[in-house]
Amino acid sequence: MGGVIVIVAAKTDVGRVRTSNEDSFAVTEVASGNLIDATSQERRLPLPDRGLLLALSDGMGGHQAGEVASALVLESLRSALREDDGTPTASRIELAIQRANADVVEAAKSADKKGMGATLTALLVQDADAYLAQVGDSRAYLLRDGRLRQLSRDQSLVQLLVDGGVMTQEEAKHAPQKNVILQAMGLASDVRAAVARLQLRRGDTVLLCCDGLSNAVSDDELRSLLVSSPPGDACTKAIALANERGGEDNITAVLIKLEEPEPHSGNGTANGNGTLPPGGTLPPGGTLPPA
Repeated sequence: MGGVIVIVAAKTDVGRVRTSNEDSFAVTEVASGNLIDATSQERRLPLPDRGLLLALSDGMGGHQAGEVASALVLESLRSALREDDGTPTASRIELAIQRANADVVEAAKSADKKGMGATLTALLVQDADAYLAQVGDSRAYLLRDGRLRQLSRDQSLVQLLVDGGVMTQEEAKHAPQKNVILQAMGLASDVRAAVARLQLRRGDTVLLCCDGLSNAVSDDELRSLLVSSPPGDACTKAIALANERGGEDNITAVLIKLEEPEPHSGNGTANGNGTLPPGGTLPPGGTLPPA
């Protein structure tokens, strides 16, 4: 799937309740580590040779410690992924996440940063292949052929209870424990990231978002916004809707769309079929088999 053109957009908002924004996000050219500004307006650009990294981190810890943790996670991840020693991409991502985790653990030794941590959801897009990594409960969604599908799997207490048949998905949305996550960057010396490879088609859209958005806006509403609006407008409208419903948390959306092929260029599928790995969602830890 050579010569891919992508559109990227990213928006964040402090919400209506919090006084500071502890979310961090980045759209980065992997080879150079350079940040791409996709906040003021959506950006249309050729997919770089070594790909694009989209990443979102939701900080926690209070007293701006969460803001420090989330920014440090992304800075460390970007720096680590610039290095290319020939290691397979999935392994490079896992090692980069371990390094970022260690950086946050070290920074949290300061008295004013003790207990800080952050989620991480990251997408590395390289031609037809994309690699999705997750720690915590920030989400990734795929819109394909008008259908929205959650790619990530929340590493949370309520998801564990849903998986065990203790509560339904609908009950989990309103459970008092819904914000309890099973792991985060910086809270322990070792972190088990869920990493999976998937194949993308031209026309696909991938959305990364924090729980400030996914808790307030339903999957059906997200699908409608992504189908009916350009990427930048979709991010803006989704955040506005979350704020209309109270804006109880920081709200961040990062989006990439692979442009549709020209009429003469075939069906635009990745490696013949562009299928997702079996199951289509990340497990709590480990790696899904390649598509």
